[in-house]
Amino acid sequence: MRQVLVILFLFLLPNTATFSHSKPVPENQPTFENGANCKKIDAVEQIISDAISIGAPTYNQGNHIGCYRIYEGAAYKILYKYGSKCKDIKNTLEVALEKSYGDYNASEKAWIMRMAFDKILGVPTTKG
Repeated sequence: MRQVLVILFLFLLPNTATFSHSKPVPENQPTFENGANCKKIDAVEQIISDAISIGAPTYNQGNHIGCYRIYEGAAYKILYKYGSKCKDIKNTLEVALEKSYGDYNASEKAWIMRMAFDKILGVPTTKG
C-alpha cells in the first residue's frame, strides 16, 4: 500500500523541487546524448530531479527499497507521459527497469535506477 502511495505521490507532485547538476549545461541544450529528438527533455529532467530530491534522502536514511520505489515510479511516469516522444530515454529507462527486476538487493536496485537517471541528465554517478 505504501508503495502505491509513493508512486501516486510522484504523479501528483508539483514541479517545485530543485536539484543541482554536478556540471553546468548550456541553456537550451539537451543533456542526454540523443535528447535532441526529445522535445520534452525539460519535463523529463524535472521528473528525475524531483525523484532524486525525495529518493536520495530516503536512501540515506537507510530505506533503500523506498528509494528504489520512488525511482521506479518516476521512471514509469516518464515512460507513460513521454515514452512515445523520447525513444532514447524510453530505451534507457526500460533497460534499467528490466535490470532492476533481477536478483539484486534494494540498494543495488536503487543504484541501477540512479545510474540511468544520471545518464539521462548527463552527469556522472557518484556514490556518497
